[in-house]
Amino acid sequence: MEFPEETPAAPKPITVKQLVYRLRDTVSIAVGTQWVVGELSNVKHHTSGHVHFTLKEQGAEIFCAFFKAAASKCPIRLQEGMKVHVLGSATVYPDRGQLQLVIRQVKAAGQGDLQTRFLELKAKLQREGLFDAEHKKKIPTFPRAIGIVTSPTGAVIQDIRHVLERRAPWVKAYLLPVRVQGAGAEHEIAAAVRAWSGAPFNGLPPVDVLIVGRGGGSIEDLWNFNEETVARAIYECTVPVISAVGHDTDFTIADFAADLRAPTPTAAAELATPDGPEWLRKLSRMEQALHASARHSLLRSKLKLDVYLRGKLLDAYSLLSPYSQRLDDMEETLQNAATTRVFHNTLHINKLEHQLQMRHPAHRNRERTQLLASLQAGLSHAAAARMTDLSSQLTLIQARLEAHSPEQTLRRGYALVENQDKQLIRQTNQVHAGEKLKIRVSDGCFYVRDDTPQ
Repeated sequence: MEFPEETPAAPKPITVKQLVYRLRDTVSIAVGTQWVVGELSNVKHHTSGHVHFTLKEQGAEIFCAFFKAAASKCPIRLQEGMKVHVLGSATVYPDRGQLQLVIRQVKAAGQGDLQTRFLELKAKLQREGLFDAEHKKKIPTFPRAIGIVTSPTGAVIQDIRHVLERRAPWVKAYLLPVRVQGAGAEHEIAAAVRAWSGAPFNGLPPVDVLIVGRGGGSIEDLWNFNEETVARAIYECTVPVISAVGHDTDFTIADFAADLRAPTPTAAAELATPDGPEWLRKLSRMEQALHASARHSLLRSKLKLDVYLRGKLLDAYSLLSPYSQRLDDMEETLQNAATTRVFHNTLHINKLEHQLQMRHPAHRNRERTQLLASLQAGLSHAAAARMTDLSSQLTLIQARLEAHSPEQTLRRGYALVENQDKQLIRQTNQVHAGEKLKIRVSDGCFYVRDDTPQ
C-alpha cells in the first residue's frame, strides 16, 4: 500500500499592493537618492507644472517624474536630446508598478548624441540653402488632389481623412504607405516623396500638395525624419510639401526642408485644404452684400434720374427740338433717296429682265420658228415661180417639139418607112427586093412588099 507524498504547506499569499509596496521600500533603501547622468527623451511639460521624461542612454532608460515644487526651481527648460545630471530618488509608482526616479534637481551636462547629430545636420543643410525661404513653394489654396506619405495604420491617416471629409470633401486623397519608424524607414519615406515628385510617370496620379508625416513619439521614434536623405527628397520635390511630424513641440529636419510645417498631421490637413463650409458662408455673405449693393446703387440712380427729369424736362424739350426737326428732315431725305434708289433699281431690273427674256431659249426658238416659216414661204413662192417659168418653157419647147415631131410631119402628108429590122428607110439602097416594109402615116400604118426588080 502506497501513501501519498506529503508536500510542505504553501506560504500565505500577499496582495499586489503589498508586493508593490515591498518593492518600493526595497528600491528606496537599496538605491536611495542618487545623481544620474543621461539624455532626455519624451519630455512632456504639463499645465499643472509637472514634467515627465525618460532618462536614457544606449541600451537602458528609466522613467522620471519632476514635480512642480522642484521643477519650478529648475534654471533650464528641459528639451528633447539634452544631456543632464539629475538628482533623484529611486522608487516604484504603486498605481502602475513602474520603476521611476522622483527628480529633485537637474543640471545641464551638455548635449546628447542624437541632439548633437541633429544640430550638425541642420547646420550643414542650412549652409547649403535647403531651408532658404526663396526655395519654398506656395501651398495652393484650392487643391484638387493631395498625396499622403505616412503609415497605413494608426490614427494619422484617419485624422487626415476626417479633416478632408469635413472641410473639403471634393478633394481626392491618395495614400502611399511607408514605414515611419525603424531601421531603413527613412529610405522608404524619401523614395515615396520622389515618386510623387515624378508623377504621373511613376504610375501615381498627379497631386497639388504632399503631406509627409507621422504621429508623436520620442526623439528616437521621430529620428527617421531627421535623416539627410529625407530632407533632400523634400527639398527636390516638385510638389509643395507640408511636413507633419509629431506634436507641436517636436521639430525635425524634415520640418525645416518642407515648404510648410504643420504642428500635427490634423493641422497639416487643415493647412492643405480650404474650409469648405466657411467658404460657402463667405460666398453667401458676399452674394447678399452684392445684391444689397446693387439694389442700393439702382435706387440711388433711379432717384437721381427722377430728379433730373423733373427739373430738366422743359430744357430737355428745348434742347431736343432742333434735333427732332433735323431728324424729320433727315428722315424725309432718306425716304426720297430710298424711293429714287428703288426706282432706278426697278428700271435696271426691268432692263436686265428684258435682256434675260431676249436671251431666253423660248424667245430664240420663236425667232428661229418665224425665220424658218418665212424661209419656207419664200422657198415655196420661189419654187412656185420657178415651176411656172419651167412650165411655160416646157410648153414652148413642147410646142416646138410637136412642130418638128414626126407625127406632125405625117399629118402634113408625109410617111415613114421602116424595114423588117425597124430601121428607117432614107435611101433606096436600103430596100431589098421582096422585102416587107412598114409604112407609117398620120392615122396608122400598113405593110407593103417591094416588087421593084433589081
